[in-house]
Amino acid sequence: MMFRQKMITTLAVAAVSLGVGTLMAQPQPAVAKETKTQIPQAYRGHWRLAHCNWDLKKGTQLTITATAFKSRFGTYQGDQLGVDVAAHAVGIYQAANGMQVSPENILQRTHYNHHVALKWTYNTGTAYYIK
Repeated sequence: MMFRQKMITTLAVAAVSLGVGTLMAQPQPAVAKETKTQIPQAYRGHWRLAHCNWDLKKGTQLTITATAFKSRFGTYQGDQLGVDVAAHAVGIYQAANGMQVSPENILQRTHYNHHVALKWTYNTGTAYYIK
């Protein structure tokens, strides 16, 4: 009787583990998305820093053109510029061979103290730039 219970328990555990293994499929490598190379018109221009939670001086410049993103932290332009356009935001990243090689800088149009502003989010930092 005891042997029968152990056998049923072992079979039940084996069946459950096989079922869970098939339900939880292994992650597949992500397919690289096509890199866009132009920043939308609404985000272009010369912006100056109004507020941020990083260690930056007020008034630091950010310049965005159709094919370049120039900031104090570096410049992405030409083949190095990758753009991911979403409904209410744009992701800017460094690209190499048509694939993303750096984390995204997320840009969103917003308002800051009654000015048209650009909210720049990177990792946990947020900065507000105004025109």
